[in-house]
Amino acid sequence: MKQKFLKTFLLICTAMALGMSPVFAEEKAEGTKSAEKKVTPVTELEETTKEMIENLDDNQLLQFRAIEQSYRTIKAVEDVQSSVTRAVKSCSKANPDLEEEMSTRLRTWRDSIRPSMKEAYKKLDKMVLLQTFTKPSSMRSYLKMFDKAVAYRNQGIETVPVSEKEACLTLKKSMDESEKNLNTLLIQTLALDRPLNTEK
Repeated sequence: MKQKFLKTFLLICTAMALGMSPVFAEEKAEGTKSAEKKVTPVTELEETTKEMIENLDDNQLLQFRAIEQSYRTIKAVEDVQSSVTRAVKSCSKANPDLEEEMSTRLRTWRDSIRPSMKEAYKKLDKMVLLQTFTKPSSMRSYLKMFDKAVAYRNQGIETVPVSEKEACLTLKKSMDESEKNLNTLLIQTLALDRPLNTEK
């Protein structure tokens, strides 16, 4: 049961960031019912997205979507890393006898993902520089808006610390699978195993 909970916990962390699209369909649907829409980082991102993609041709739209998906994937992995780090700290505080092995496993877990993350950011930077629909600085500003929208959306999410010894040990064991899955996610989504296609 606890193993299922922890797997669900990691999946939710990933899905929340991956599912954060610029359109925010659910919030948009609710917002259309209001005569006056509240201005938030989410609505600001929606408007900026509309303006940015309004006059793009098919190739440019593909470029935009590729950058968007790559960035969401990177942020999803970072979110999982942060969530696991918080869980390990919570486990160590509640179970001092587990602190050393949990901290060591966390360090090796993060080390195993770091090379893929480094390559992912390098490839994203190339994609931003080589895209043809806006200035690289404008695209970087857009991605910062995305971060603000995610932070705004996450304000109301309450995290429950992991503290039971059995759950902590299950978390440690699950890191074997999650480090493989996160590396695979980065490699496949950003095509880290092949060069960037720069053909127009």
